[in-house]
Amino acid sequence: MKIGTKIALQFTLIVAIILGIFSSSLFYLLESYTKKEFTKYLKDRAITTASLLIKEKNISKKLLKIIDKNSLSTLYAAQVLIFDKENNIAYANTEADSVYYNPEILEKIRSEKYVNVELNNKTVVGITYSSPEQNYEYLVYAQAEDINGKQKLENIKYAMTTGLITALLTTIIFSFIFSNQALKPISKLNLEISKISAQNKIKKLSTRNSKDEIAALAHNFNEMLSRLERSFQIQKSFVSNASHELRTPLAAIKSEIQVALEKERKPEEYQEILTMLEKDNARMVKLTNSLLQLAKTEEGDLNLKTENVRIDEILFEVQDELTHQMANYRISIDFETIPEDEDFLTINGNKALLATLFNNIIENACKYSENNTASVKLKFNKSNCIINIIDQGIGISKAEIDRVFEPFFRTKNAVNFNGHGLGLSICKKIVETHKGRILLKSEEGVGSVFSIILPHI
Repeated sequence: MKIGTKIALQFTLIVAIILGIFSSSLFYLLESYTKKEFTKYLKDRAITTASLLIKEKNISKKLLKIIDKNSLSTLYAAQVLIFDKENNIAYANTEADSVYYNPEILEKIRSEKYVNVELNNKTVVGITYSSPEQNYEYLVYAQAEDINGKQKLENIKYAMTTGLITALLTTIIFSFIFSNQALKPISKLNLEISKISAQNKIKKLSTRNSKDEIAALAHNFNEMLSRLERSFQIQKSFVSNASHELRTPLAAIKSEIQVALEKERKPEEYQEILTMLEKDNARMVKLTNSLLQLAKTEEGDLNLKTENVRIDEILFEVQDELTHQMANYRISIDFETIPEDEDFLTINGNKALLATLFNNIIENACKYSENNTASVKLKFNKSNCIINIIDQGIGISKAEIDRVFEPFFRTKNAVNFNGHGLGLSICKKIVETHKGRILLKSEEGVGSVFSIILPHI
């Protein structure tokens, strides 16, 4: 079932329930009011008849019957009976042999003083009326069928039923029109989405310059398309650059092997070729490891094992490893302020990834500096631990500073150094995985400052 049809039917059902409850309640109130009004009429009729017959000496039974016959109240054809203390009929406004009543109710009237019941489609009202002169109570028994009231209620019921059916039919028609009109923007969006493919994925949905939910949906969908487009571009660039970077050492290895196989060579020459092959192989292994590391950080491994680790301890381990590998590297680590609580230097994270993060940035600082020196400064605030890595190296131009975290991007003044342009992109992903930030300030020919901000525990 289509959403438009479902909405129309649900709306019609709601309206039907509301109108049904309203009509039933209104009819019940009208019916109750009609019954109360007719009961009051019978009671007043009984009291009036008894009062005229018993209290007024100048009015005889014959005269009272004439009054009853010519009264406007005969519209209801009410029968009024007055019984004496022996339950004999003392007066009847109609002929006695044509009057039918329920004798069992008489005793109930005497005990309860007032009775109002429904018998054989007739309303019966019974009261007691005292006679001061004769010193006993008369029973006044009035009964009638409210034909006029019932007819009015039937007319009202017919009018309500007709109105309810008409209202429901009108509701069904307009609800279908309304649902189709309300869902028309969604149908247009669906049509536009169906036209999007790999060839024309750049096409964006129209937001109709509106601020409703449909426009928000279109805007979010456009944002998703933009993110997908960026992902496709990054993926395309990644595959192209990775293929290019891997092709270079493989081509070098191939050419070196071909040279070695051209003729018999001296052991020293084979030793030289093997040394070159080892360097190219190490270069390819490093590139492959970097690609795997980048792929891992791109995926955002949700099962990443984390633990509470101290940043200063990781930094000292990285310092020992780099200075052991490269004897000419000089790395200094200083605290701007020494915290009293070690929790200010402790973060919840993956130790291996954090070590990779600091290793890449500190190694770059040393590699791109003429004096091979990197300075690491630690400080903290109430929420974060801040690590500044400073060098006085070649620096980065303003035009390139926004692209240094892109995979395989290398600045113009860094092309003469060994590298693949993957380190900083890996670092950024590691920082984001740990819910932190990485900032860069750099001036070409002066140096760079990398600020890594990580939340502590």
